[in-house]
Amino acid sequence: MYFTKKDYVEISTFRGPEENEDSLENFGTPAEDAQRRDLTINALFYDPFKDEILDYVGGLEDLRKGIVRVIGEPEERYTKDPVRMLRVIRHSARTGFEIEEKTWEHLLKNVALIKKVPKERLRDEILKDLSGFWLTKWFFLLKKSGLLYEIYPFYKNLIENSAFSEKFFIKILKLIEKSQFNLEQRIVLFSYAFLPLINRNYIPNLREEKPTFERKELVKLFWALFFTFRFQRKLFEISMDMLRDLYKLLYFKLKKKEVSRRFRRKPYFFELLPLLDNLLSVLKNTNLKSEGGVTDEP
Repeated sequence: MYFTKKDYVEISTFRGPEENEDSLENFGTPAEDAQRRDLTINALFYDPFKDEILDYVGGLEDLRKGIVRVIGEPEERYTKDPVRMLRVIRHSARTGFEIEEKTWEHLLKNVALIKKVPKERLRDEILKDLSGFWLTKWFFLLKKSGLLYEIYPFYKNLIENSAFSEKFFIKILKLIEKSQFNLEQRIVLFSYAFLPLINRNYIPNLREEKPTFERKELVKLFWALFFTFRFQRKLFEISMDMLRDLYKLLYFKLKKKEVSRRFRRKPYFFELLPLLDNLLSVLKNTNLKSEGGVTDEP
């Protein structure tokens, strides 16, 4: 095997059972390491010398059947690390696999545990899904399980008290997951999807005058969506500015007004253009003021 100076190989040793919380690392065998993994389908090892897969937890069978299953007793595993519930949701959404009955039942019983997870860890998990191609399925599973309302408690109140349905929101999620947008662009669109739920004045309408964008509402939205999860302030500020200007750019486009030279000089202007084009395609096929009800899982 040949490596250049630019090649990096990450090596991880097998971990054994945790003897106590203060232990830094306990070396173990492949079988012991497999028992510490979250899911059976993620606990498979490959032996390059024998050219065979090592399976100590029934992961191969679950792969064949298309099942997401927690290793060990779900109640105990969720209690020890509630983030495992989010990983169950992610792998089901990403692969289309069914969640094993016991794994799902105990997840439903323990959704409140997610509040005990440090905000930074929740942020990292949310970003993984926001960056993925399974965003819509992820959203429906979060909602179905109740985890959505534990992570974003304001969402249920928005839906129940809004004159609009989730249909526009879901269309934006589908737009994001099919795109090649970077993280900032995805955050902007994800946030944009909430605007009509918060204030009907944020619905694009050719007959209305130029909207006034209330910064305090925008700050409140971004705080609830991202900043409480310890997002970097720079990312927070840039994304918020991009969202505000995306809305202005959309108004200019709908009114066929020329964009000022000053506006075009903004550092993220060219990142907004693909967002604008994709957003317009969604808006042309959506009547936000007439579509009612809550969207069912596809």
